[in-house]
Order: sequence, then C-alpha cells, then structure tokens
Amino acid sequence: MKQRIKHCNLCNVDFSTMYRVQYKNPKEWVFVCKECLLEVKKDNPLYTYGGTWKR
Repeated sequence: MKQRIKHCNLCNVDFSTMYRVQYKNPKEWVFVCKECLLEVKKDNPLYTYGGTWKR
C-alpha cells in the first residue's frame, strides 16, 4: 500500500503525520509538522488547532 505524505508549509519537509492549524492573519488553514507546530503555537493568540492528518 502506498504511504501518503504531506509537506510542512513552514519547513517544506515531508511527514506522514501533520497538524492542521491557523496561526497568523489572514487566518488560513495550513499543515505543519510537530516541530513547527510547537513553534507557531507558543504564546500565539491567533493559533487555532484544526485536527491531525495521518497517512
């Protein structure tokens, strides 16, 4: 079975688990990896979690 992969919108690395978030204005949904997720949500009042995408 083919493994599904997405690119992190911030670091452009491929991952099989991604997090759907909004973190800046204008608010739009993007997929980020766990490492980038921890960076964008830290002390960010614009951060919104939208779910986890898994292969």
